[in-house]
Amino acid sequence: MSAAKKLKNDLIFYLLAGVYGVFNVLPLSLTRPLGAGLGRLFFYLVPFERKKTLRTLSIGFPQKSPQERRAMAAAVFAHLGRGAAEFLRFPNVGREELLSWVSQARGFEKVEAVLSSGRGVVIVTAHMGNWEMIAAWTAQHAPTAGLARQIYDPRLDQKLNDFRRGKGITVFPRNTSLRPILKWLKSGKVLGTLADQDTNVDSIFVDFFGREAKTPSGPAWLAAVSGSALMTGFSRRLPDGTYEVEYQDEIPLPVGDLSKPALKAAVQEYTRRTEAFIRSAPEQWVWNHDRWRSKKEEASTGWRPGEA
Repeated sequence: MSAAKKLKNDLIFYLLAGVYGVFNVLPLSLTRPLGAGLGRLFFYLVPFERKKTLRTLSIGFPQKSPQERRAMAAAVFAHLGRGAAEFLRFPNVGREELLSWVSQARGFEKVEAVLSSGRGVVIVTAHMGNWEMIAAWTAQHAPTAGLARQIYDPRLDQKLNDFRRGKGITVFPRNTSLRPILKWLKSGKVLGTLADQDTNVDSIFVDFFGREAKTPSGPAWLAAVSGSALMTGFSRRLPDGTYEVEYQDEIPLPVGDLSKPALKAAVQEYTRRTEAFIRSAPEQWVWNHDRWRSKKEEASTGWRPGEA
């Protein structure tokens, strides 16, 4: 690692450590608006992120005016800042307080019904609402693991995963051995996955906001090969600051044939549900991600069935 990169990583790490300290001294009633304010400030101070967000919003909502999309983009960053403030408070949030963040919960009985039969459940969610919170909420009700992308700074990666483990979430690093993940599912537990970004994992191109988008197919493959149910679950912030969580019906999976063509219908279905949920509160999704960056002719790397 170069000296410049190390300096940059150190600055980010200690800046976040300082923000963490402030957020955990102030009450939640102040940290949420403070986080939102910092997120909105980031939107105005970082032109690259602002332009990228406006570009993706123009794809998702071409019918809206530039002024409307700019207001949406600023709201996206305010929402992300508010969610980050909540996540940074995880180590000091008890179970009862965490549960109080969710004022409406629908459909979890569908998850419980599958688990009671001895099967595992793969829940596909999105970077929508507060995805860390829905994982933690689920973990209060059933054994829950999550697939986590390893980030650039091992110190920061460790801290983030410690926050998750502190809320009862088992963490499986992404792009590592599949055996413990499959063992987890075959023992009848919940695995939460994010499948709404263009990342370096095995993927299929499906329709998303009217344009083909490279979408992770791993959740469908994991569910099919382990005999688990494939479901979707999302969170959405309500006007009073609490959340609603919604767990949706099981998605049909192919039997025997686990090729990409066979899995495509399932991947399209959880992507369709993701889009529908995003449209219900578009400012709560990560439009600052370049969702449509990959071209269809590019190779898709990641998990393969033979790796199991």
